[in-house]
Amino acid sequence: MENASKALIMAGSVLIALLIIGALVLMFGNLTSYQKTDTSTTRTTQITEFNSQFETYNRDDVRGSELYSLLNRVIDYNRRQSYEGTGSTDTGDTISYEPMIIHFNIDPKQLAADGRNNLLIKNKEYTISKTDNSFEENVENTINKLEKAYGQDSLTNLTTNLTKLFPDADVVKTYTDTEKQLLIKNFNAASKIVKIKDVTDIDSKNPDTKNTIRQDAYTYYEYVQFKRAYFNCEVVQYDENTGRILRMDFVFTNKFN
Repeated sequence: MENASKALIMAGSVLIALLIIGALVLMFGNLTSYQKTDTSTTRTTQITEFNSQFETYNRDDVRGSELYSLLNRVIDYNRRQSYEGTGSTDTGDTISYEPMIIHFNIDPKQLAADGRNNLLIKNKEYTISKTDNSFEENVENTINKLEKAYGQDSLTNLTTNLTKLFPDADVVKTYTDTEKQLLIKNFNAASKIVKIKDVTDIDSKNPDTKNTIRQDAYTYYEYVQFKRAYFNCEVVQYDENTGRILRMDFVFTNKFN
C-alpha cells in the first residue's frame, strides 16, 4: 500500500512537471511571437513615418518652392542614411538604404525674362540623386551672391518691374532726356542698394557679380519664376525590400502662381 502511494506521488510529480514544462514552452512561443509582431509593427510604423515626409508631395499642385525644399530634404537623407552617404544614424547604428531619386522637367524658356535666354536654369530635365544637389547648389550660390550685392528687397522690386525698369536698348534710344531721367528715378526708387546715374548703367558691369545689372535682374527673375511654377507628381516608386519611397518624378504643368 505504501509503495502504491509513493508511485502515485511520483506520477503526480511527473505530470505536474510536464504541465509546467508545457506551460513554459507555450509561454516562450507566445513571447517569441509577440516579439516578432512587435518588431514588425515597429518597422511598419517607421516606414509609414518615413514615407509620410515625402508622400505629402505626391499631388498635382506642387510649387517650385516646395520642390526646392524637397530636393534639400532628399539630399540630406541620402547623405545620412543611404549607402552613398554615411549609412548610419547619429547614434552609430548602421542603416544603409537605397538613395532616393528626384526627377523633374521644366521648360527653361518659360522661366526666362526675355523668353529666350536662360541665365540660371538652362536644362529641360534634372535628376537629383546620391549625395550632391548640383541644381540647388548652383542656384543657391548664384542667388546668394545677387542678394548680397543688391539686397533681397531691391531684387524683388527690380524683377517685379522688369518691363518698366529694363526697356530694350533700341527703345531707350528713342527716349527724350525727360524720359531717361524718369527711368533713372524709377530704377533708383526700386533699388535700395544699387543706384544708377545714367540709363546706360543698366547694362554696365557690376563689380560684385561681374554681370550687368540687367542680367542680374533677369537671373533673379528665373529664380522667382521657378518658385512660382507648378508641378505634378506622376511617379512614386517604392523599394520592394524596405517599403520606403525610392523615387519621385515631377512634371512641369506650364502654370505659375
